Amino acid sequence: MASSDKVTIIGGGIGGLAMANALQHFGIPFDLYEQSPELSEVGAGIGLTEATIRILDKMDLGNMLWRQGSKVKEVYMPDKNLKVRRHITVNSEMVCIHRARLIDILKSRLAKEVIHLNKKAISIETAKNENIITFEDGQSVESACTVAADGIHSVLRRQVFPAIKLRYINQTIWRGISEAPMPQNFGQSYLEIWDEDLRFLVIHINDSEIFWLGVKSEKPGGEDNPETIREDLLKLFQNFHPELKELIRTSKNVLRNDMADLGTVPRTWYKNRLVFLGDSIHATTPNLAQGGCQSIEDAWCLAKCLKKFGPDYSTAYETYQSLREKKVMKIVKDSWNFGKAAHTSNPFYHYGYRFLLTKAPKFILRKQEAFLNDLSYLREI
Repeated sequence: MASSDKVTIIGGGIGGLAMANALQHFGIPFDLYEQSPELSEVGAGIGLTEATIRILDKMDLGNMLWRQGSKVKEVYMPDKNLKVRRHITVNSEMVCIHRARLIDILKSRLAKEVIHLNKKAISIETAKNENIITFEDGQSVESACTVAADGIHSVLRRQVFPAIKLRYINQTIWRGISEAPMPQNFGQSYLEIWDEDLRFLVIHINDSEIFWLGVKSEKPGGEDNPETIREDLLKLFQNFHPELKELIRTSKNVLRNDMADLGTVPRTWYKNRLVFLGDSIHATTPNLAQGGCQSIEDAWCLAKCLKKFGPDYSTAYETYQSLREKKVMKIVKDSWNFGKAAHTSNPFYHYGYRFLLTKAPKFILRKQEAFLNDLSYLREI
């Protein structure tokens, strides 16, 4: 790819930085534009499954991931008093890490001159030969190939594909990080608790910090009082084990979000010389912990397509979507159904999913694990 055909990446989050690393791996020049003054993320954890780890290994980033994250060896599904309903040993590689540390890893091998900060994209003109991207500071750049990785609230998607709307699941999620010990000495484990129409999840992100999240049914648009948020959450989870509540009590920051995705209605992922990646085109609810994973898979697949098809962007984009769409949309659907079942008022669905989690044969869960880690589609590129 000639230097005049640099790829332009919009967004410096996990998907955008993964795209930069993938392009660098394949020797494709690029520039990355990020609206913030620095490449970083606020305090929360992220889980990465084996397929994602294998891709990061190909980018020569895997060793840093293991040094700064925590390997997940066991999954426990206890009740609110930490009485175990089910225990599963994790067969595949899985790691949980602070999102800010993952950003640090993804930016560590990138040259400073290709990263442009304080560059908020506000509009794009798409044509068959080039895109013209305009930033908030008044600067415009021409781009033969533009990758939009600007998240679920993508400015570029809203302009180019305005019919794609956020779909709220009517659930609110709180996330925090604590240095309190893992409850009941569960060790390097992942805990998933369903009780009282609430969910509480716990996992190590390194040797000293625990990432937790709590979920309840609630319509979007609510707000917390920052001065009483911990007390309010302690009241919400008042009947849960004291060691779980200690995680809330000792968290430095607590983040709140309304869960949403972009649904599963068929859509095109590209237009002319513009292509979308990750949450900007197929955002998913976090119930399967796959948002970041699928962004990284997108980046690797798209970069391989660009390497193979060169300046034939139409073929590269079409191939990328055809290879990725089936897997991604199943994840969006399954994650949505999982979240709905956890908080549904319909006992058939609620207890049906609880049965799958606690009683179903392990091969059913292994099948899902194998699906999430399947990268065989990449052999077609």
